[in-house]
Amino acid sequence: MPHHFYQCTKFSDWITHCWLALCFGLCVGTPNSSYAQDVAILKSADIEAYSEAIDAFKQALPSSFQVTLEYDLQGDMAKGQSLARRIRASDADVVLAVGLKAALAAKLEILDIPVIMCLVLNPKKYDLPSSNMVGLSLTIPFEKHLKPIQRLAPQILRIGVLFDPEKTQELRDRLEQDAERLGLTLVSQEVHSEQEVSGAQKYLEDTVDAMYLLPDSTVLTEHTLDFLISSTMEANIPLIGFSAGLVQSGAVTGVYFNYADLGRHAAALVPTLLTPMASSNLGTMVPPDVVHQAINVKSARYLGLPLTPDILRTFDEHY
Repeated sequence: MPHHFYQCTKFSDWITHCWLALCFGLCVGTPNSSYAQDVAILKSADIEAYSEAIDAFKQALPSSFQVTLEYDLQGDMAKGQSLARRIRASDADVVLAVGLKAALAAKLEILDIPVIMCLVLNPKKYDLPSSNMVGLSLTIPFEKHLKPIQRLAPQILRIGVLFDPEKTQELRDRLEQDAERLGLTLVSQEVHSEQEVSGAQKYLEDTVDAMYLLPDSTVLTEHTLDFLISSTMEANIPLIGFSAGLVQSGAVTGVYFNYADLGRHAAALVPTLLTPMASSNLGTMVPPDVVHQAINVKSARYLGLPLTPDILRTFDEHY
């Protein structure tokens, strides 16, 4: 409601304002309030993944909020800092920063407005999130990745993994810890180039019951993916993926989220950042609130795995 409402001196003016407030439901806190709080969006570049998350964010944003500013850094940090300063000088109540450069620009320039950060790889490396940010983690606990294959094939005890220690050592270590909690043994093999993948894979096939794919760019290339899928099939070893694309390509199971899930999760967090409890999330990374469990039915059947109705119901996506 306009501030001058409270400064009306004439009784007739006061009556008029009260009547308008009743007619248009301008009382703060009413469900149908026409007053909306402002949200600003800052994205690192025009990338499909970012756009998908932002579109879902806008669609899921509570009606009491409206996107009033939306900026694209176009990959330029200097431009990003300038745009972030513009956001800070605006009436924005909450900011969504999508991508690393947007998050870094927000960290440097937006210090007193709550920021939701998403689609940022390795946030720790960049000392993110800062104290006024909440980050949406891109990490799903490996335990969740391994449980579906355990339900599908309880006899599996040894999980193989290929990794480049310069890229995914930390992920491999976390995978090992989660596997142990589930009573599984991780058998890992280092590779330092794409050319080493074939030999390392063949070595593991003689010692493991299943293979897990890490998001390792040395292991997974356009040249190695077909080999990894066909090789594990021939060895009668289930392959566990981490994306819908991998399951569609032939991995037996996969647990993942999509970019729209992240956008909807970010939208759900917006109103929580303007409550007295907001500080409990600020400065932290929040795990994904929705994950999908997928199965490649054709691959599972080829490997002779049981596909009972009860088992199939545990997977929300079938390929």
